[in-house]
Amino acid sequence: MRLVDRQAECGKLDGLVEAVCAGQSRALVLSGEAGVGKSTLLQYLILQAAQCRVVQTAGVESEMELAFAGLHQLCAPLLAGLEDLPEGQRDALRIVLGISSGPAPDRF
Repeated sequence: MRLVDRQAECGKLDGLVEAVCAGQSRALVLSGEAGVGKSTLLQYLILQAAQCRVVQTAGVESEMELAFAGLHQLCAPLLAGLEDLPEGQRDALRIVLGISSGPAPDRF
């Protein structure tokens, strides 16, 4: 996929994929006004990361008031690896995903 006039952005995304494939942890926030091409850049990123596991979710306005709805959408397909997480994160996810009961964990 070749994007016109997006060399700088694609270079950043390529670097992100390269770092992740090398075992490094990375995060990137992609923001901008509606219609500037965020979705196209995300599609480019997904194509570049074909050798990686890519999980994604989309916000649903009707779920805006539901605590952890986006986290549930993102993590539910990955529950097979839940036991591999450190105890604190594992327990927090069990609670917010409704697998276990307990007080709601800190959002962070």
